[in-house]
Amino acid sequence: MVLLLLAGRLAGQALTPALEEWKKEIESGGVPVLLARVEHDAGANTYSLPEGIEGRELFAEYLGQPDFLKQFEQMYGVMVHHKNPRPAYLIMLNMGRAGEWGEYEEAVLAHEFGHAWIKSRKYAAPVYQAGLAGCLAIHTGDIAQHVLIRKELERRGIDQRTFWLETLDKATAKAGGMERPAEQDRCIRVMQARELVDVRLGLEGVDWAGREAYEAMVKRVFPEVEPTVAGIVAWMKRHDMEDAAQHRLALRVVFEHLKALAYGRSKGYIL
Repeated sequence: MVLLLLAGRLAGQALTPALEEWKKEIESGGVPVLLARVEHDAGANTYSLPEGIEGRELFAEYLGQPDFLKQFEQMYGVMVHHKNPRPAYLIMLNMGRAGEWGEYEEAVLAHEFGHAWIKSRKYAAPVYQAGLAGCLAIHTGDIAQHVLIRKELERRGIDQRTFWLETLDKATAKAGGMERPAEQDRCIRVMQARELVDVRLGLEGVDWAGREAYEAMVKRVFPEVEPTVAGIVAWMKRHDMEDAAQHRLALRVVFEHLKALAYGRSKGYIL
């Protein structure tokens, strides 16, 4: 069982110049960007919030929810748009996985800043709920938003691709002996579908030596995601995520694709 402890070290909140500039731009809309580097004790399997961070009680509200914490365990970071009674963009870094990103913290943070930036521009987003519905909401929103985030990071000269490719190559190597997940673990299939959509949209035409091995790994471990991914990618390529109406429509279309994967059985399932 994972627990949240409120005690923690004093916060260190330094940002790179590029992120400081972006933070000010986002906050010019009147909603602050708050950051928490959430510490993890691997032995006790507990998380703790640093002392002295602004909005500490807001972060605790989310990290105290078992379903949210279960999702957070799988993430490098997350952005939550907290609305009432004190609006804020809450960015949480999972320091239990800091060893995996090492020198690329700017890339990890920039990704979450991107989600806050999209919210500041008033794009629609799925509402987070507990359980499998929350998993669907997170990955539905990611598929639409990541298109915009990739473009904006490139425009700002923030390199996310180097870390992304390293992460994909490591995941491929780690999955070498991995068996298919239990059929009841539907969220992992939704997460893999989202990742494969990102790869096919965001790395199309990119010279990546590990592409073939990665695709082969997904086909072996998650064969049932292919029809879902193919449908989403084909639809996304025909629509403009910068257009607010098409962005909203994408959320409905992508959600239905992912829901069918999570709750139904595609031909890829072997009984």
